[in-house]
Amino acid sequence: MKRLLYLGICLSIGLASLGGCSYAVKLDPNIDPTANIANKVPVSVGLYVPEELKTFVIEDNADWAHKYSFNIGEATHSIVTKSVQRVFQKTEILDSYPTQQMIDERNLDIVAIPKITAAGVSLNRKEGFFQDSASGNTQVSVQMTFYNLEMVQVSAVQGSGMGVSSKGMGALTTGKSEYSTSVESALRNLGDDLVHQMYGNYDIRKLGEVEQP
Repeated sequence: MKRLLYLGICLSIGLASLGGCSYAVKLDPNIDPTANIANKVPVSVGLYVPEELKTFVIEDNADWAHKYSFNIGEATHSIVTKSVQRVFQKTEILDSYPTQQMIDERNLDIVAIPKITAAGVSLNRKEGFFQDSASGNTQVSVQMTFYNLEMVQVSAVQGSGMGVSSKGMGALTTGKSEYSTSVESALRNLGDDLVHQMYGNYDIRKLGEVEQP
């Protein structure tokens, strides 16, 4: 009875296709990393986030009726920005691809450009006697590439985050909130790993030493 009621709701809102539903899930755009750095690297960084990262979407490819897609672009943009801000003394957001003139005018020391190198999500719904269970497993990896004043690459780090969750689902829920938990957890863990990878990178730390008076 519970399953029939759930499918009936899907059909009533016009999202059903052959008995299934498609959901576009919007994530919390203000996810924060938990990692903190006591002494930031004393350099000024220009951060340029490409459009393809800002609009990045991942989907569960399981062969089941209900499909979920997660627009992780905005949240990834946020977590990358906050991670850079946690590591470096000054971060300036760049609205366009950096040029040497832009770097000179803004008195930047280095430029950072992120790229999503891997992302995937696996979802599962297990039926229970009183309540179904929604589980998710998400992995996201981002490469952060650093360039000098001549836009020559000087270093690159790779950060990864994994999120695993399992939550109960009511008969009337769409599952969007329950399934987004693993995705948001993966992004938060990604932010923490990026902080550690950037701060622990030898080339980046040397840049800070060079800039010291």
